[in-house]
Amino acid sequence: MSRICLKQGWSLREEPLNYGKDMAGWVSRQPIGWYENLELPLDVHMPLIEAGVIKDPVLADYCFDSEWIEKRSWWFKNTFTVDMACPVMELVIESLDIHGDVFLNGSYLGHQASAHYPFRREVSEYIVQGENTLLVRLSSGLEYVSDNDLAEIDFAVCTEAANGCDERGDMRRAALRKPTYVYGWDWCPRVGTVAIGKNVYIECHREAAIRSVSLEAVSLEAVSLEAVSLGSAAKLRGTLEVELFDIIASADADLEISLSINGAVAASAHISDALLCSGINYFEVELTLENPQLWWPNGMGEQPLYDVASVVRCRGAEDAYPVFKYGVRRITLDTSRADEKNRNFALLVNGAPMFCKGADWIPADSIYARVSPEKYDALIKESMEANFNMLRIWGGGLYERDEYYDACDKYGILVWQDMMLGCTTVPDHREDFYELCRREFDYQTKRLRNRACIALFCGNNENHWIFSGPAFADTVKFKQEKQYGLKLCNVLMPEIMRSNCPWIPYWNSSPYGGDAPNSASVGDVHHWGECMMNPDMELRIEPKEYDKVQARFVSEYGYPGPCPIETIETYFDGKPIDRGSNIWSLHNNTFEKLTVNAGIKKHYTDRELLLDEYLLYAGLTQSLMLEYSLESLRFKGFCGGGLFWMYNDCWGEVGWTIIDYYLRRKISFYGVKRAFAPVKLILRETGADADAGGVALVGCNDTVKDIDIDLEYGYKAFDGSVADAKAASARLPARQRKTLLVFNKGGHDPAKGIWYAAPAAHTAPAPANNVDILPANNVGILPAILRVMDAKSLALPPVKTCVASADCGGDLVVSIKAETYCHGLYLDVPPDTHVNDNYFALLPGESRDIIVKGGAGKTFELKSINVG
Repeated sequence: MSRICLKQGWSLREEPLNYGKDMAGWVSRQPIGWYENLELPLDVHMPLIEAGVIKDPVLADYCFDSEWIEKRSWWFKNTFTVDMACPVMELVIESLDIHGDVFLNGSYLGHQASAHYPFRREVSEYIVQGENTLLVRLSSGLEYVSDNDLAEIDFAVCTEAANGCDERGDMRRAALRKPTYVYGWDWCPRVGTVAIGKNVYIECHREAAIRSVSLEAVSLEAVSLEAVSLGSAAKLRGTLEVELFDIIASADADLEISLSINGAVAASAHISDALLCSGINYFEVELTLENPQLWWPNGMGEQPLYDVASVVRCRGAEDAYPVFKYGVRRITLDTSRADEKNRNFALLVNGAPMFCKGADWIPADSIYARVSPEKYDALIKESMEANFNMLRIWGGGLYERDEYYDACDKYGILVWQDMMLGCTTVPDHREDFYELCRREFDYQTKRLRNRACIALFCGNNENHWIFSGPAFADTVKFKQEKQYGLKLCNVLMPEIMRSNCPWIPYWNSSPYGGDAPNSASVGDVHHWGECMMNPDMELRIEPKEYDKVQARFVSEYGYPGPCPIETIETYFDGKPIDRGSNIWSLHNNTFEKLTVNAGIKKHYTDRELLLDEYLLYAGLTQSLMLEYSLESLRFKGFCGGGLFWMYNDCWGEVGWTIIDYYLRRKISFYGVKRAFAPVKLILRETGADADAGGVALVGCNDTVKDIDIDLEYGYKAFDGSVADAKAASARLPARQRKTLLVFNKGGHDPAKGIWYAAPAAHTAPAPANNVDILPANNVGILPAILRVMDAKSLALPPVKTCVASADCGGDLVVSIKAETYCHGLYLDVPPDTHVNDNYFALLPGESRDIIVKGGAGKTFELKSINVG
């Protein structure tokens, strides 16, 4: 197979919306009025911004000024040269957003009504030697949806109207197969996209082609849990889908498939003299991989990737399938019964249990076509640095480009993949809509099934939960013949999973399980109403509420916080920063509802704050809420994972994320990173009477090796004057969580000191990524502290520290030793400068090294916060 790549050389023009496909000839002939020399992926906003026609809609309040784009037709043109002849030439447009009409050399090729699977047509009869012209008409697609269409689903579509944002959440999105977040959500503006969202190319074949390859790790029973297992083997089952283009006669063929690593073939299979019948043929092979290098999630092991190559030879022609990366691993979902009332919900990787640590992913830009491969890589790498092992791709966005999954494979980040259905009913009782979704699900499961990172496919986001609840009880009446979109998840997806990738776990929805969706006893939950979205403000801002969670797996919950000042200055675009302005309100999450200010007042200070103080205390509060809550979930042995909402932003705002739109770490990044450390100690109160009860210490060890640890635990006064300490030894088993000890708090004053458990000074640091070196954060095993009271209620002494610094290579190492308890210590570095830890607490006598990447020769001030 060869490809003619059509990534570059595009032109774009706008016309009235009523200029339909009958105007294609006239539009194509227009000599002027084109934006030229454009490159894919391409959204119409991109050249308009570049030409100064519109301002970037993620800045200030400019999003309102570009809504007219939804009311125009947009014409994309590419003129390309062909200097080869081939019997089979297929035009592939990987994503058309949306309702595309496609023309080649003036001939109409067809219509595409989904952005979620490719437009593919055989075009050899239309291609000419020399110059060819490809023309595509696109629109936002909203004009195709009428009130009658919405009436079929009883207008059961979630919008932001209840949050006072009528401009966010167009109901017509329910009938469109495109990224629906672009019409606005609580965390993003309305920026209606029109785009060729991925690649365009012409595939050239001769006699036969491999259409797809699937690989399943059938057996790893003989493989130990080590990253590399000498003397063992893994058995893989492969399926090759081969098409013979001769529609009349059969043909003979040879097929090969091989796995290579570091340039050496590790396993291969060959089928000689295979009979190809006209059309589609399937061939199964078994491969034995000696001494396999297993792929593990981040923190549990390494991420070796094999190169998979396959080829078919038929009638003297050779056709090779694109080489792809493959990680050898098995993932299963344990839903076995835990006790009389509860079932487990936990992933096992290569037979080892794991706690899923991560967050929910949304598209990384309101104009998703302009997300670069570099931005994908940076975001996924940062999730690895924050000790994630999972991201959940939320169902209101898109199936991301290959670069996203490449980065997840490389950095060990598992993907919980929602299908693109979220917070709306859809007309799956209509055959045309059902068929659109069938093609989408079939394509995406085949496309992603060989990815090492793919842990689970999920049918939708919140549709089972929302539309079976009281808000829609009077309108949505579920019937077998009209399931308002749930048939897609309850029937169609299980059928497709069984056909395409039965080895990958599937879950109907998120949340889902039990007598009603969002049950704590079965499946996953979205933990919103109990805390952050509770009408009682105190429950929103009290971290200890998360100690009450009994869910088997938490896949959504969150707490908002602001971006660094540099990001706020950017999105204010030169205008004065005023927290009472329309721009501030627009870039403030619609669910925030004064929660940030209330959290600051509860935990830190009642006084009026300047902007820089607000950003500091608000960031610390978000960090506290996320760090404490994630520790609470990880503390519970029955909980299989904690994913918070959300990881990344599509524009700058006071919102849910820990890394902002411009890739700057928010203060909360560091709290989450500590909560997710591969080796972690967590303290929580036990007993009915928390004031007099005991304290339990849980140890978490994600790594491949057992860790023996000498502990010091007890109580320390904030000024270091009182130290009621005891000693113990414990073993942290590999890839397990375990209660290490329980002790009584005694009669100490919670306002004047703190209960803690810490590694003794001579304890060896924890291994990271299964090698005996300091962890990436270079802080060993951090002490665990017991939070009993709000910081504002504590009798904290003046901060006293000893600080020294030294260059190490190109980095700066700042060594800090606390003489008193220090809350909210931070090295004042620019937000684009990365450090291994920041905004942390130190016990009296505790030391910590802070590494400033690229900081050699520079000086940074160590600061602490004022509480009260």
